[in-house]
Amino acid sequence: MTPSAFAAAPVRHLHIEPTTRCNAACPMCARNDSGQVAPGLAMLDLDPELLRERLVVDGPPPLAGVDLCGAYGDPAVHGDLPALLAVLRVHSPDAAISLFTNGGVRSTSWWSCLAEMLGPRGRVVFAIDGLQDTLGTYRRNVSFDKVIANASAFIAAGGRAEWDFLVFEHNEHQVEQAQERAAALGFDRFNPKHSARFVKVLYEYVPEIRAGASVDRFPVCAPDGAVVGWLKPPSTSHRNSAADRLGEQILAAGSPDPAWTATSISCQVLQNRSVFISAGGLVFPCCWTYVQATVPLRGDAAAQSERQMRELIAEHGGQSSLDLRHHSLGAIVAGDVFTAIERSWSAPTPADGKLRVCARVCGEADSYRAQFADADRIPGRVGPPVPGRDG
Repeated sequence: MTPSAFAAAPVRHLHIEPTTRCNAACPMCARNDSGQVAPGLAMLDLDPELLRERLVVDGPPPLAGVDLCGAYGDPAVHGDLPALLAVLRVHSPDAAISLFTNGGVRSTSWWSCLAEMLGPRGRVVFAIDGLQDTLGTYRRNVSFDKVIANASAFIAAGGRAEWDFLVFEHNEHQVEQAQERAAALGFDRFNPKHSARFVKVLYEYVPEIRAGASVDRFPVCAPDGAVVGWLKPPSTSHRNSAADRLGEQILAAGSPDPAWTATSISCQVLQNRSVFISAGGLVFPCCWTYVQATVPLRGDAAAQSERQMRELIAEHGGQSSLDLRHHSLGAIVAGDVFTAIERSWSAPTPADGKLRVCARVCGEADSYRAQFADADRIPGRVGPPVPGRDG
């Protein structure tokens, strides 16, 4: 099989999932299943020594950027995040490093030290979806006061911080107030985000969904599985209009496949020369293909889940062929799985092998990317804005 376009040029950017552990229990997260951690999700931390071997010893040239952002976990929960950062700084001293977190763990002194480690070419993006009375509705188990204390310590130590605000019906009245709070505290930017996950139930099996749920209602479950509330999308001004249009299209057709068939795919990570490394050391083009291949399955989920990525990987060497413990980063990117993923984009329909996850995330519908008001919010960009030039 001819190597894919992924192997045509050196990797310039890494998206790294440092850990699958997390202190929060966000209802719409892939790690959550009816109020509990999804059965079968292994608790893993990326080994700094493995990263050192695969970057410093036989990896790409110095990187332009790195995103530390979990698919299943929060980077700040990693057992030794400073060691990971040290490896990255040795390999790529000038890389723009972005860390995405809920900010609800560790001490203020830890966050002060993190600011020093990241330096002027680093930033932390804090996911703070509300104020004191609303944050916990979605960021369950996260204390607003602790997040603000940690973020304040990070900023006071010279760290560059941004405030991401995921807008729902229950917190949309606080967007302006939160933006003012962010400015007063010294955050560089305030980023309202417009979720595309309310339409997820139309294209993917979601264990939490039960009678009464719809694209306008997502259940919030207690650890025993009992529904204790509902997430609802915000008003028109903060809705993800692209996701709404996609939902209408799927409902009208009775299936998402006509939408995936019609759309052309423009792979964002391929354009950015970015690849994803999981907490277990697996390499994928992006976090979306990774989750499709690894999301824990149980009960009805095993029968109803989207299995294209799992089957593609099984047909082209299995997960071991993507494992950094056994192969170099370059060998994986040039390998059969990445090549098969690229080839799938030219298939006429999902039934013929066109990957639904690629059509959904990097297709013309752009429901995922539409959640970002600014283009540079999209993961995989080279780095944070330069002060005085970009904002």
